[in-house]
Amino acid sequence: MSIAPVRHLKHASTIPGIGVYIKGKKADFRSMPPCFLVIKSIEETERGEPLFDLHFVQKMERISSAQLIAEIGRQGFFFIIPQEKVLGALNKLGIHPPSEWKTLLSEKPQPSWQNWIGEHFLSILEPVSANEYEDRIAEALRALGFEVEQMGYKKEGEYPDGIIYGRDFSIVYDCKNRPDYFLDAKDKRAMIKYIQDAKRRIKEKRGIGKVYFALVTHSYNQRIKNLSDIEKETSTKGTLFTSESLLYLLFKKLSLGQSFLLTDFEGLVSGQIVTRENIDKVYSG
Repeated sequence: MSIAPVRHLKHASTIPGIGVYIKGKKADFRSMPPCFLVIKSIEETERGEPLFDLHFVQKMERISSAQLIAEIGRQGFFFIIPQEKVLGALNKLGIHPPSEWKTLLSEKPQPSWQNWIGEHFLSILEPVSANEYEDRIAEALRALGFEVEQMGYKKEGEYPDGIIYGRDFSIVYDCKNRPDYFLDAKDKRAMIKYIQDAKRRIKEKRGIGKVYFALVTHSYNQRIKNLSDIEKETSTKGTLFTSESLLYLLFKKLSLGQSFLLTDFEGLVSGQIVTRENIDKVYSG
């Protein structure tokens, strides 16, 4: 099965659908009644196969799947039906759609927040090289409005991947281009040194005394519960971003415009993993 027939709806949200039973290899289920569905999301596997997040709404009483299939004309394993055709078929069969389903049918599918972000930035959600990941993170932070001092692979010596500057605060950050990340002893020692050295330089060169730190990675292992060890050793508050949460921040920046303030960013420094819910709370618009 290919996702091609519905790929353009991949990032849409809340789409009305209809489920019917078909004839299988061992049994014919077409006598069973069809049902109204709501599709919350459509994903794609590595093999290009569709994954639907389906939610049952209501069974269609008094008719069989075979009757509905005959009326609309089956076009494949899954397919898109024009609004007029599906309403006409249901009306002819004496079926009255639930009001919430019919409302969705007349609405244009709303794009997800990911449609606001270009492919250039969305690439950090896919496998990329360590250097590319650092570059994309730096570019995303710059797009948020920060002044970014990128280090990492671009500067010889023991440095974090970068430092970002707001008006009266700065954040020392380090990228980890891997999933299921957790802080081992080596990374903790390295981060502590990065922060201590950076705080001195920032104070001397910028006169900024308010310094935080952050880690950015694809996802975190459950063993990384907080950053208390580093916070205690450096007297510095930290936070944990995922690639997705950083991109969601960029979406907020694009959608809120001038209402998006870097000063509010400090509200995300909590010593915990930053979620989309946290961002929505800080940047409520």
